[in-house]
Amino acid sequence: MCLFGGTLTPSYGADPATVPSGFTILGSGFGHGIGMSQYGAQAMALDGRSATQILTYYYQGTTVDAIPITNTNIRVGLIQDRNFVSLRGEVIPGTTGGGAFNVVIDTNPAAVIAAGVVATLTTVNGLTQVSSNGVAIGSGTTIAITWDKAITVINVGSGTDAALANASLGSSTCVSNNCSRRYKYGSLEISSGLFDDLIADLVVVNTLRLTDEYLYGLGEVPSSWAEAALQAQAIAGRSYAIKKTSNITACKCQIYATTLDQAFVGFSKEIGTSGDRWVAAVNATNVDANNGFVVRHNAVPISTYYSSSTGGKSQDVREVWGGALPYLITLDDPWSLDPRVNNPNATWTDSIDQATLVANLRALGVVITDVKTISVSTRYASGGASKLDISDSAGNLFSFNIAPGQTITPDRFRSVLGVKSTYISSIEPGLTSIPATTPAIVAVPVTPAPAPAAAQLTAVTKVNWPSSVITPSNYVFEGKVSPAQVGAEVALQNQVGGKWNTVASATTKASGVWKISWVGPPPGKHSLRITAKNSKGSVKTSSKNISVAGKLALTAPKSAKRNANISLSGSVSPQLADVTVTIERRIGSGKWTKAGTVTTDVAGKWNLAIRSSAKKATLSFRIKTSDPRLGTVVSTPKKVSVK
Repeated sequence: MCLFGGTLTPSYGADPATVPSGFTILGSGFGHGIGMSQYGAQAMALDGRSATQILTYYYQGTTVDAIPITNTNIRVGLIQDRNFVSLRGEVIPGTTGGGAFNVVIDTNPAAVIAAGVVATLTTVNGLTQVSSNGVAIGSGTTIAITWDKAITVINVGSGTDAALANASLGSSTCVSNNCSRRYKYGSLEISSGLFDDLIADLVVVNTLRLTDEYLYGLGEVPSSWAEAALQAQAIAGRSYAIKKTSNITACKCQIYATTLDQAFVGFSKEIGTSGDRWVAAVNATNVDANNGFVVRHNAVPISTYYSSSTGGKSQDVREVWGGALPYLITLDDPWSLDPRVNNPNATWTDSIDQATLVANLRALGVVITDVKTISVSTRYASGGASKLDISDSAGNLFSFNIAPGQTITPDRFRSVLGVKSTYISSIEPGLTSIPATTPAIVAVPVTPAPAPAAAQLTAVTKVNWPSSVITPSNYVFEGKVSPAQVGAEVALQNQVGGKWNTVASATTKASGVWKISWVGPPPGKHSLRITAKNSKGSVKTSSKNISVAGKLALTAPKSAKRNANISLSGSVSPQLADVTVTIERRIGSGKWTKAGTVTTDVAGKWNLAIRSSAKKATLSFRIKTSDPRLGTVVSTPKKVSVK
């Protein structure tokens, strides 16, 4: 009998009358284990390694370079799906005269809210209404909040009603290590909408400078850590954020302020213990407002995935999310376990009770009534679990491969067992037992006890679909299931030859949110959809046609003299080295003929001089490539008038 990739075979247990009341799990590490280990970076820094040495070790084959930041600002999603939001301006500790802020409703003149006065926002008739002191100021589509950054921070609270939202603001002043929800830089934008679901509510977005202001608020590592570790984290945080250019409709933002992306905690990081050291580390990795250091592979910034720590080796991205990337592979990581860094997760012990374990398995569609034994039978080269064996009180055996696209993916493995990582050393039964719920003899099938009821899924919502044409780069799909529930299986599928194949998968987290990485999509046309399922059934989105293709840029002069050299130049996107580019020329309305070939440099650029015609004419030039990394691409023609 096949069960979602697991096998079920009848056997006889020694004592099927009872099962353990729970299990004790021993393991190591915290997080997905891909890329940089944060505790490992700290230990490497203590060994005297620089930020560049740390990053180029964890991301093999990469470089750390200062580059222009094209998108200088980033939209950070602070709050989503709230009925009420409250704002209060406060004086920055150590300054005077601050606390006031401006409220701009659409294009109307700014209304000034005095220091310490609370402004409350909610949705009324589809618009965002702003009130202060119980009096409505006005309503509009978009509410912009600005303030004097030198002396004011904005405290942002939320709740199901105005009173709770106001109460969530807490004290009117903040001190070091007790200053949450305050934001110092950029501006705030609050708006109402459905945001891909059926409920009109509020989102709050903080728009601020990516190179430094956003990074000042990253609460990823302690500010007391070694300078090189802090700089490595700042560069990794900047690199990750640079890749978040698409707008996520669920939050009207580019990046979430939570561990869905990176933990952005705002002013509390800067004012916290040793916050000045973190600010200094960010500044040390920053050239100016438009240029900063990032991690690149083949001269292209990468998504610098990182986690708290590993079990001694990092995990290959193929083991966790699928796809292959040369800079996200299994590497020795003894630094994660270095006693000098006091990693609380170098080793850990966790537990799960019988009822929770069975419920978690059933949420994945595994028809099981109780668990007699559970163990990790095989591991990847990294040490992460690759196969899970489970038996019930009747002796039936369930075996599951822990891999992308399987019933239990590495991410689901962590949620099923309620553990911090897949680096599991042992799973032991608890000291007490409880009565089994299935008969001892299983020579014939038995009817399992009723499973915990799961709500019927109705839709997959708030999917951040990309534009119809994207460049060959990693893309992260995000969204929700409706009604919201934890543990639903979500898959990104690609239609090939009339068959839908699962590209990557995940399980829903709190509030029904999910996140799937599309790693290294090949050039070409793709028909994509998102599916979600639980024990009650499945739902799917409509298909989206998306083309993955590189871009070619060509620069040519508008005119040239007869029998003179015409200087042509251009670039490819993504920036790739060693791309063979063919230059074609056409005289008037004649046929296109090959005029030469050239290879891109490490920055993806090229240039070539081509002789003009001997007579007065209009020449057209275009470039093309069939590089497998970019697909077959042809540029827009450029005309040169030969006089």
